[in-house]
Amino acid sequence: MRVRRDILLAAAMALAALVAACGGTSTSAPPEGGTLGGVGQLPAPVASEVPGEMQPTTTRRVTSTTDNGEVPIGSLVDGNRVILIGDSIMASTSRRYSNDMCEVLVPIGWQTEVNAETGRFIDFGDEVLDERLSAGWDTAVIMLGNNYNGDQASFQAEMRDLVVRLSPRPVVLLTVTEFRPDRREVNDAIWAIAAEFDNVRVVDWAAVTVDADDLLGDDGLHLTDRGRTALAFQVGLALGRAPLQPGSCLRSSFTDDSAGSVNGGSGNVTPTTRRPSSTTTTIKGSGGGSTTSVAASGTTTPNPTTPNTTTPSTTNTTAAPAPTTSPSTPATTGTAASPTTP
Repeated sequence: MRVRRDILLAAAMALAALVAACGGTSTSAPPEGGTLGGVGQLPAPVASEVPGEMQPTTTRRVTSTTDNGEVPIGSLVDGNRVILIGDSIMASTSRRYSNDMCEVLVPIGWQTEVNAETGRFIDFGDEVLDERLSAGWDTAVIMLGNNYNGDQASFQAEMRDLVVRLSPRPVVLLTVTEFRPDRREVNDAIWAIAAEFDNVRVVDWAAVTVDADDLLGDDGLHLTDRGRTALAFQVGLALGRAPLQPGSCLRSSFTDDSAGSVNGGSGNVTPTTRRPSSTTTTIKGSGGGSTTSVAASGTTTPNPTTPNTTTPSTTNTTAAPAPTTSPSTPATTGTAASPTTP
């Protein structure tokens, strides 16, 4: 825990410095004395002290050719409420597990709600929005596609529908680790949607994890302690400091982890609390650069937050394939082997 805490401190330190450097106001810098609320005493704000995979090189706006550098979403909205939607990868950062997401986002002012459950496919996004969209959000972060049924057109249509439902709010989409070759299809779909909508940004998690074995467990997908911190930090870079303070860690109604484990069998994460609840991937440089796939040695099951009981309102009315639960060798699309559930 000491090591993880040190990483979080370094991440918060660099995040505060970066927010200030990216056009934030004077309130973006750490307060006098080097303390960032809720995180503790910070060393000198030097971003270069942060591990390489946490450097701000993978959050891009891909929809405008006129942007020079990144503009944090916090500078584009009037409020500070952010909803995050995902599978076991996102769930492992929730308050019932490592709590990394809140530990990074709350100190920079975000009221943070993580709605993520293990083994969820793209239709889970509609389930969450059916239940929680009316609660009022200023921005949204989505990471779905680690569980994928091999139908790229359907996946892209459903992800696009989520963006339409959330628009005109800024939406952050995360690419997924290419632990299996077909996850490149997921990432290609994400980049295509980002090119279509001006309010969409991409955090290229596939690029962050392509050669970072210390961020991933044995299955090549689920996160280590360091990986969860890095994921939260990348989201924090995309959001920047919220325009309103203070932040808070909101309770989720989506916490059903019955479909699998957030650690893919590595046993390195244990839930701190458990509430009842209801309910992809390729890397591509902005502008259509080359893609790189990560060797897939298995998949993990995503961890849920609290369950929202509303049923999904979009496509995929047919039964979704069971999420993969075994971190064995990657199964090709359409094989009899059951997919792993992230």
